[in-house]
Amino acid sequence: MAQSTTTGKTHRVKARHVIGGTIVALLVLGGGWVMAASFAVSQGPTEIGSGVYHGTASLTYWTESTAGVTTQAGTPPVLSTTIGTPTVLPAAGTSYGVNAPTLNDVTHYWKFTEATTAPVSTEIELQISVSTGVVPAVTTVIVYVETQATIPGTAQTFVLYYDLGSAATATITLNSVTQISEACSAVGTCP
Repeated sequence: MAQSTTTGKTHRVKARHVIGGTIVALLVLGGGWVMAASFAVSQGPTEIGSGVYHGTASLTYWTESTAGVTTQAGTPPVLSTTIGTPTVLPAAGTSYGVNAPTLNDVTHYWKFTEATTAPVSTEIELQISVSTGVVPAVTTVIVYVETQATIPGTAQTFVLYYDLGSAATATITLNSVTQISEACSAVGTCP
């Protein structure tokens, strides 16, 4: 069954193969994260939504293990945003930027585990939607990754970072984050 949860403003998300729903930064901050004073988390009224239900299945070989908010400690390479030319995952887990990362910016991260049961050379489409601002503005970035031609012998962890901006120069208000992953039927053929 699809999972798509949001907080704050209402928006419609097309249900597909979902492995991660909304991550509310407030929960992460409550769990011990300390951010600059100019970082804020908003939680709006209860969501009211509508739409058409589409049956889905989880990508059991590509699962979200954790997510949260942190400070960007490095500047990893950015994932491909072009369908048909995905970023091929290396044999060992590593980090990637969803958008261009800047050192010391506030960043939202996801940790994905790729299982040894992953099909080889399979393109995965990741849709990442981030709602920021006192007057919420939703930005959606779609990136593409491809599993290896030979699956590694052990499960690998890949960390994806979405740069939210510099808390030192402006107030960052994070309202909600939604992540949807789906397998493409062939490289270059994604829903």
